[in-house]
Amino acid sequence: MAVDFSAFDAAVDNDALQKEVANAEVNDYEDVPDGTYIVSIEKMELTMTKETNKPMFAVQCKIKEGQHKGRMIFFNRVVGGNKNSDKWNDGKAIKSVITWLEKLETETTPEFFNYVDFAECILDIFQEIQGRIEMEVDYAAKKFNPITIKEVFDI
Repeated sequence: MAVDFSAFDAAVDNDALQKEVANAEVNDYEDVPDGTYIVSIEKMELTMTKETNKPMFAVQCKIKEGQHKGRMIFFNRVVGGNKNSDKWNDGKAIKSVITWLEKLETETTPEFFNYVDFAECILDIFQEIQGRIEMEVDYAAKKFNPITIKEVFDI
């Protein structure tokens, strides 16, 4: 199914936009390389995927020091509507998130009863740690678990 971009074209001065494109500087943006980083958790929630509308655990971490200070790294895990197999299913996805949350060593116990309660549990944990901890993590963007918690520090 093709997208109809004619409405965008009608709303834009295409001559001016073509000049902007021609005059734009080349962006030397590079992805954050795999490595070990000290990070803070800036956002953590149970949300919905944009395309398939499935429940997804989402974490945004900010690098706190070094060459990539201020850059963000991400961890997203779909926890509902997964294909069911011996290797992977919704239960294993949820358990992997609970195991990740347990490493934060919070007073709130990560547990799953249903998606509404799980979303509230994740929010409670985020509120408990927000601005209070930093973590040493291994980051590997292309791995199944892109952010592995090595150590948690109180700040």
